[in-house]
Amino acid sequence: MVSKKLKSPVCPDRYYHIYNRGNNKEKLFYHSGDYHFFLEKYKQYVTPYADTYAFCLLPNHFHFLIKTGEKTNASISAVSNQLRRLFISYTKRINNIHNRSGSLFTKNYQRIEIDSDRYLTQVIRYIHKNPVKHNIQNDYENYHYSSYRIIVSDHETELKRNEVIDWFINKKEFIDYHRNDQVDPTTFNLLSIEDENSPDG
Repeated sequence: MVSKKLKSPVCPDRYYHIYNRGNNKEKLFYHSGDYHFFLEKYKQYVTPYADTYAFCLLPNHFHFLIKTGEKTNASISAVSNQLRRLFISYTKRINNIHNRSGSLFTKNYQRIEIDSDRYLTQVIRYIHKNPVKHNIQNDYENYHYSSYRIIVSDHETELKRNEVIDWFINKKEFIDYHRNDQVDPTTFNLLSIEDENSPDG
């Protein structure tokens, strides 16, 4: 079973597919420095509160697959608060550089709670293949701003790479699964729901 609530409350110890886009479909990322700055701020604000399994940054939107930390004395809204701080910090950078004002991101980021191992693997492939889906780059395997290359590499990373590989059995199966374009019909409807609320590319 997979939750279909696009604005599920963010609770402890659960998996979420989270995504957001530029306000009025504006660009979020203009050059490589923007992507790297966003990821550094993500590491600063969000990584202490959530494990990250996959991500993809596109010019006007982003996707992350995360698991929130177990419940502690901290507020259960900690991840949402940290994401808000990330958005504020990044917006300040873009506003300063491009002499703009106001919000950069749409008001409410979208999140789908995932409670199915089957959907975990589907959404990871979906996230990694977003550059192809939105006609940004045909070769998702070499796209610079997603977690795909990190997962297939042996470089040090804070991503939960070993857990991701285990979901696919091994690295070869991970690669082969991404190259297979068939979508599991049990999760197709949920991906379609996400599409209806996602940017146009």
